Amino acid sequence: MILVGVGYLIAVLQSPASDSLRLLAARLPPSSLVLEVRERPLAVRDAVNESLRRGELDAAGKIAAAYAVAWRDSFLVREVARFEAWPAARRSVKVAVDSMRRAGIKAFGADGPHAAVVVWQRALSRATANGDSAGMAALLGNIGAGLLEDGELDSATAYLERARGLAAAIGDLRVEANAVGALAGTREERGDLATARAYYARSLTLRDRIGDTRGTAADHNNLGLLAQRLGDLDEA
Repeated sequence: MILVGVGYLIAVLQSPASDSLRLLAARLPPSSLVLEVRERPLAVRDAVNESLRRGELDAAGKIAAAYAVAWRDSFLVREVARFEAWPAARRSVKVAVDSMRRAGIKAFGADGPHAAVVVWQRALSRATANGDSAGMAALLGNIGAGLLEDGELDSATAYLERARGLAAAIGDLRVEANAVGALAGTREERGDLATARAYYARSLTLRDRIGDTRGTAADHNNLGLLAQRLGDLDEA
């Protein structure tokens, strides 16, 4: 089983691509920005979140709109519009929660999954109190992935199912894909290989839809390994 979720988020945090998109949003025409976003889909969400944190609502809106055109996914457009409609206090809490989420990702890399889960659970409490469904879905998925990495299968499954359901309800394809892929891992760990294969296939479809190349590579590998274990040599 090859896990992606938190691992690729660490890579995104260490990448300058999201900062580059923010700067390009200020000077490129919409058609050119669409091309840039098409080439760097994994950096888009952090670019939007960082723009919101800095109060650069115009840049956030432009990046979200470009992503909607490039990948036919309007989730970020809706999120930016919702953020703009919120009062200052709710905006401030959302920004703080995102900072805590990022701190948890860094803690995962430095101190392991347990340390990260502690940070994410605090952030989840704040997101819940703030009525931030997108923040809640992302954090539920992060917590589930952390618990899975720590070997807590039952707890991981519960959090991941909540993340998947909430993400699907609000149209967050990225969080849904990560949750489904991680749930495939829980089924694989339990020996339910047929269900695991179905989940990896669903995750692959979602990741292809949003340009998650790291995730699609992992899903392809996982599907190949499962096919070997199930005796389906043609698919492997």
